[in-house]
Amino acid sequence: MKKVFYLLFICVSCALVSCSQLYHFVQVFETQSADSTTPMTRVDNGLCYEDDDCAIYYYLWSDGGESRFVFYNKTDEIIYVDLAKSFFIRNGFASDYYLERTWSESNSKSVSVQTSSSSAAYASQTKTLGASAAYAGNFGHLPMSSMDPIATSASASKSASSGLLYASSVSSGFASSTASGISAKEKSILAIPPKSKKIVYEYAIGAYLVLDCDLERYPSEQASLSFSQDDSPLNFENYITYKVGNNEQEKVIENKFYVSKITNYAQPFILEFVKREKPCQNKTNEIGSNFKNEYPVAVYDQYIKIDTYNCFYLQYQKWSSHKLYKLNTGNYYYNSDYDGYTKEDASKYSFFVPSPNSSK
Repeated sequence: MKKVFYLLFICVSCALVSCSQLYHFVQVFETQSADSTTPMTRVDNGLCYEDDDCAIYYYLWSDGGESRFVFYNKTDEIIYVDLAKSFFIRNGFASDYYLERTWSESNSKSVSVQTSSSSAAYASQTKTLGASAAYAGNFGHLPMSSMDPIATSASASKSASSGLLYASSVSSGFASSTASGISAKEKSILAIPPKSKKIVYEYAIGAYLVLDCDLERYPSEQASLSFSQDDSPLNFENYITYKVGNNEQEKVIENKFYVSKITNYAQPFILEFVKREKPCQNKTNEIGSNFKNEYPVAVYDQYIKIDTYNCFYLQYQKWSSHKLYKLNTGNYYYNSDYDGYTKEDASKYSFFVPSPNSSK
C-alpha cells in the first residue's frame, strides 16, 4: 500500500512540475549616503566621496552588492592606508580588511617515461596561486588577479602538457620532478603613490532577500517599500584609516550608507529590449559571401531600465503553475559576442534567448 501511495505522489509531483513555469525576479536595493556633512556625489555610474587628500569611488551595482572602493590619492605624497585599522561594517558588525593571510605561488615540473613496448614520454608543468589561510562566511568574491591588494582566499591551478616528446620501444622507465615556490604575506599597509589609485574589496553588502509583509514578494510587475535611516533593514559603512606622507597623524574616513528603498521586480519589467536592425560584420569572423546581412530572427539588445548608480540587487526565482507575470516567447535578445549567423544557426546557438519584451 505504501508503494502505491509513493508512486501516486511521484506521478502527481511530476504532473505539477510539468505544468509549472520558472519565473525570475530581482530585488533592487536603493541606497543613500548617511553622512549629511560630506554627502556622496554621483560620478558616472557610481558614487564619490571627496576631500582635500583623496577621492573614494563606489560602484555598488552587482548581485549582492560590492562594498569595494577605489581610493584615489590627490596629493603629491604617498598615502598609506592602514588596513589593520580599516573595516567594513554591516548593521553594526565589523569585518576586518586585514586578515593576515599568506599568498603562495608554486611551480612544479615532472617528466616520466612509461615502460611498455610502445611507450611515450611527456612533460608537464603546474602552477598554483592561492592563500594558505581559508576565510569563509564573509560573502567575499574571488580576486580579479594575483596583483589585487585585497582578495578573498582562493586558489587556482593551471596545467599544461608540452606534448609528445617521443614514442619508441623501451625496456625500462624513469620519472623525475622538480618543485619551487614563493610565498608572500598580506600587507597591512596599502601604499598609494601620488595621483594614482588602488582598489580595495573583500565583502558583499547583502546576501539575503529582505522579506516584509508590506512588500509583495512575487509581483506581476513591481512592488516597492521605502525606509528612513532609522528603520532601514540594512546599514553599511567603510571605515578607512590612513596617513599622508611622513605625517604621523592618522586620518579617518567613515563612508556610511543605508538602504532607502527596496523594489521587487518581475524580471521583464527591469529590462528594456532595443531591436537591432542590421548585423555588424566587425563582430564576426565571417568574410565575403559567408557574412549574412540580415538577422535570421528578431534580435534585441538588452538594457537595464532603472538608474543603477546607487543600487545593488539580488536575483531569485519561483516555479509556479499559476501565471505570475507576462511571458513572451516570440522575441529574442542578443549576446553581442556574436553576429552574422544563419537561420539554421539560430536554432542551435544558445545566445539567441527568448526575451520577455512583450506578451503574446
